[in-house]
Amino acid sequence: MRLRHISVGRLFAEAGGDPWAVNASLQRGCPAQISSLGQAFHDAGQRTAEADAAFEEARRRFEASWNREHGDHPINDAAEVRRATQSLGIQAAQLADIAAKLEQVAALLAEAQRAAGVVLRALEPRLEAIDHEIGEVLESGIVSLPLSPVYAAVLAQRVDDLQDQAVEVTAAAVHQVVHLRELYSEQLHHLTKQMRTQDGYDVAPIENLDGYEEESPERAEQDVHAALAGDRAAASRVNEVLESITAEQLAGKTPLTADQASVLSQLQAQQHGMSIAALAEAERRLGDQRQMIANSWQLMSNPAIVFPRTELKPGARQGDDTMRGGAAQLPESVQKAFDEPFTIHNDPVLGPILIGDPVRIITDIVMRSNPAFQTNTDLDRRMIQRTAVVMNRTFNPPPEADVPNHPFNKVFGQLVGDMLGAVAPDHPVVHDMFTGSDRDAFLQHVLQHRWEDGGKAVAAIFDWTAPAAHGPEAGIAGETANAYGSYIGSHEPDLLHLRGDETVGKRNPELVRAMARGLAPYIGNITGTPGAVPDFGYFPDTYGDNNDSGRLPIAKGIFSVLSTDRMASDYFNGLADRQALVAEGRYVQALTSHAPDITGYNADLHDAMTLRGLVNSGIHNAVQAEAENHQIAENAVQRAEYDQIKTAYELGVRTTSAATGLIPEGGAIAGPLVGILGQAIEAEVLGPAPTETPMPTDHPLANLSIGRADREILNAVLASGHRVEGIPLPYLINGRIASPDELLGRGIPVESGAYDATLSRALVGLLTEIYGDEPARYAAPDKDMILRYNAVTNDPNPLKR
Repeated sequence: MRLRHISVGRLFAEAGGDPWAVNASLQRGCPAQISSLGQAFHDAGQRTAEADAAFEEARRRFEASWNREHGDHPINDAAEVRRATQSLGIQAAQLADIAAKLEQVAALLAEAQRAAGVVLRALEPRLEAIDHEIGEVLESGIVSLPLSPVYAAVLAQRVDDLQDQAVEVTAAAVHQVVHLRELYSEQLHHLTKQMRTQDGYDVAPIENLDGYEEESPERAEQDVHAALAGDRAAASRVNEVLESITAEQLAGKTPLTADQASVLSQLQAQQHGMSIAALAEAERRLGDQRQMIANSWQLMSNPAIVFPRTELKPGARQGDDTMRGGAAQLPESVQKAFDEPFTIHNDPVLGPILIGDPVRIITDIVMRSNPAFQTNTDLDRRMIQRTAVVMNRTFNPPPEADVPNHPFNKVFGQLVGDMLGAVAPDHPVVHDMFTGSDRDAFLQHVLQHRWEDGGKAVAAIFDWTAPAAHGPEAGIAGETANAYGSYIGSHEPDLLHLRGDETVGKRNPELVRAMARGLAPYIGNITGTPGAVPDFGYFPDTYGDNNDSGRLPIAKGIFSVLSTDRMASDYFNGLADRQALVAEGRYVQALTSHAPDITGYNADLHDAMTLRGLVNSGIHNAVQAEAENHQIAENAVQRAEYDQIKTAYELGVRTTSAATGLIPEGGAIAGPLVGILGQAIEAEVLGPAPTETPMPTDHPLANLSIGRADREILNAVLASGHRVEGIPLPYLINGRIASPDELLGRGIPVESGAYDATLSRALVGLLTEIYGDEPARYAAPDKDMILRYNAVTNDPNPLKR
């Protein structure tokens, strides 16, 4: 390929690497020689159908991709087989396994070589075409001399556009061939590790044939030096090594490889004395390879990683001593920035400014970290500690500054938001802040601050606890959710009446939504109902007298705070409503299937009423707070409360697959059956719609009446497909028992006493039909429902007083 007008040096610098160099490193591999050695092992091994199939599949892949080059065989195959069996003591049965793995290495290398070649064969004519077009543009300019300023500018812009095209297609090729090499390297490491550890074979004969070049200490020093000076190709090689570090290595379970250790050692040593400005400039020059800086900081500050010590002088190579990652290994300028007092720069004309602030610069760099490397690092730990310092200095503004779009709030809020967003992927660090002694001050600042984006930038420090609830991080996820759940539950009065007459959901809706998502898997823990996640633990009021009495102050505080934003309320309360439906459905299923263990007080109905009472109490408190904060009119409170309860319930009824993993012990009740049951008893759950009669803001929740309770049980039984005798035909609308209001709307007035007595007789008749005349078998379930629901809702806000 010949390029007359495109600068190859600029091309590689701006594209982030030299794709031909990457390809050359792959093409140096000799798959045919590795395949030949594999054949020799296969021939000498103990043949089995499984081993033969694995070998033949790998051989087929190799043959399909090998380009027939590098066909010479410097390995003495027979001698190597003798070495393996005599010196290394490998048995015949293992030879066949080694053969299959060697053939896989050969196939993988041949496939990578072939694919990389395809990429470059497509790139070269594309670059030549762009180069030719640049020549035509330049020639048209020569023909048209002298050029007008406008035409000259047009031509110059066209040349720049074409040069950018060349960079773009080259960058895409770099990405492709580097990705191919990374995939091959990862699989090569996996196979060679298996041969060493499982088969006892040291793979020494293929180390110069596999197309993989390790970073020697000398090469590591040179590459890191060049990368910090702005060489993107060198940075690409460094990043390739860093990206090969595995989760086991990050956790300290497996040591770094020699090339990983060399590169990290050099990154630590060569950055150690650089200033913040120099580090920022080095990062800027690296373009799309710039994550090298942030990733190296994460790795060198990881206490689980051990790597060689390199003297802090130019050109030094690593020594024999090792050191453990930690904050002390970070560049001195970074350590100093974290330790210095935080000062506020308040220009009399421009207001608060952060231009040149070292913490701002560090944050911008750390934001580009690979989240996979953020595993309990001291860098993230210092960042979140520094965030607390900045909040302590800036998150107590005077009233005149605590308003939307105030410059003071925008500048420092943006900084803190970026700092917390940068450390959010490091869940162990977030966990330690939330469960440590600084929790209350930290969460007070985060939750009460007026975030310009409604808390979206910092939401990730909360909502990660949901997806992590049942994985390897379940322990810290549960403890973190417990920490912020107990905080918002116990600080509900403050969070419902922030300065400026706002609820936390009104001020920071994205934060409240994040907490609703993060706490959703732990509804059982919060409410003392089935489905509790062991790692969450429990609140002091989840069990014992506070639960038995229905007081549940922390649970009611949580439901209240999460109800201050409508979307959060619909999500969290909808899931709780659905869990209540599942519990009630279990009761109806047991009842109609003549289950022998339904005696006395029923736990499923208890749980359903507990959940429903908490949902209604939380929404009631949140809407009352909106009225007390003068955000809605007093005469609109009842309607707003009813509408919010209704939308949450209807979302819970509609939700099926999305909620399945969050609803415990659903069994046959989960899924569409919950939707059927939920629609059948919706009128009973919601109660009558509010009338136009005004009520005071601080009004009580309506009690559950006997007629409503009986109607709910009977309609649930009807929805299950079981008949109910004794219901007058006019009482039925679309197969369900109508409420007195519904009947009145159809011109059928009923006396409440007669109506309740009719439903009560129908319920007793149903229970008698199922269980005979043994009264001990069916202690009045309707009365138990009433007692539990009213016990929860009679004091909807115990913390308010």
